[in-house]
Amino acid sequence: MGKAPDTILTDQDPWLTEAIQSQLPRTKHAFCIWHITAKFSGWFLSTLRGKYFDWCNDFYRLYRVETEEEFENEWFMTASKYNLHANKHVVGLYNARKCWVPAFLRGYFFGGMTTTGRSESINAFVKRFIDSHTTLGQFLKQVDIAIQDIQQKEAYDRMLDKHRFHNLEIISPLEDQAQKILTQYAFSMIKEQLERATQYSVLSKTGPNFVMKYFQSVTTTKKRKVYWDGNVTYCSCKNFEFCGIVCRHILQAFSHTGCFEIPDMYLPLRWRSDYLCDEDPSQIQLPTNNNDASQGETTRSVAIDSAPMDDNIGCPPMSNPKGRRKKKRMRGGKELAKQKKTCSYCNEVGHYATTCQTKKANYFFFFGNGKKKNKKKKACEDFPTAETSNNGENKKKITCDDLNLNPIFHLKY
Repeated sequence: MGKAPDTILTDQDPWLTEAIQSQLPRTKHAFCIWHITAKFSGWFLSTLRGKYFDWCNDFYRLYRVETEEEFENEWFMTASKYNLHANKHVVGLYNARKCWVPAFLRGYFFGGMTTTGRSESINAFVKRFIDSHTTLGQFLKQVDIAIQDIQQKEAYDRMLDKHRFHNLEIISPLEDQAQKILTQYAFSMIKEQLERATQYSVLSKTGPNFVMKYFQSVTTTKKRKVYWDGNVTYCSCKNFEFCGIVCRHILQAFSHTGCFEIPDMYLPLRWRSDYLCDEDPSQIQLPTNNNDASQGETTRSVAIDSAPMDDNIGCPPMSNPKGRRKKKRMRGGKELAKQKKTCSYCNEVGHYATTCQTKKANYFFFFGNGKKKNKKKKACEDFPTAETSNNGENKKKITCDDLNLNPIFHLKY
């Protein structure tokens, strides 16, 4: 088996797509389906109105088809049904169908992922240890803490898998083999395939070629072709190539031919628990070699690991971002005039009403912006209410006794 090509899953950034095509020509680039469907309301809601939710249901049905022929036949019928065959967004989705439709991506390994949710979860995990004020030196130390936290959880999960008793639901040799070799996550996926393998029957068999049929399929063409010659197997659904897990059609072919053990080549190392144990950093030993060059590299790597970390790690050089450089726009005369401080009380320039000295001097006579007289001042404007000094500061309030007035007829200030 040849080495599978590398894969990458991103959003629909055109600059990122161009960079991947030029710098990583052998990498299969796919688009995140979440970033595509998140734009549907802005693309089709105003156009389809009441038919928008029906379009979404038909789109997800097309998205789940397993063969390229089914997608090609159903896409144009669905677009014509909603009169979207000339819509620019629908045309763009169809032109990029090989980057987001699983039927065109099943020949490449994506670990079963169709969204960038895993990277988003990693971002959320890293944000538990750093924030926007973390320096580069602190970031490196916090990453070590995060790695230690992950290793502790992995060691705890391995201990549980080793000592915990697992209930085998199907009680088959294939399930028992998978439970002993695979991790808990991979075992849960292959157990689901084993459970659904009983829903398929062998429709026909010609040498190593099998035709599997779903038990509820009477008139439909939901059939899968499986090749199994005792050493090599292949299925038309391409679930192993896409997820790395043997599909239910191949497992049914194993049971039909009396194969009670999954070949090692179909149990990838990435899903094996023993492989993860071997990769434990505490168990890795540095190789020894008589070659001076290899000894020099080993000594240099050990010296780098044992060297103390410098706390004063500088930030990397600034890179020029894409797009036009931002410059400050020259302001006109009206915009500059609006920036001047104008008092709403005395209409003088240079201060506001909150710091106006004239307003403070007339505080007992004027309130607000100083354009309207208060009712209290209008009722008492013939009587002095305070003795003022030369700088306008109030000192004493005049009472009724000072004015020889009857308190019964005294107006309230």
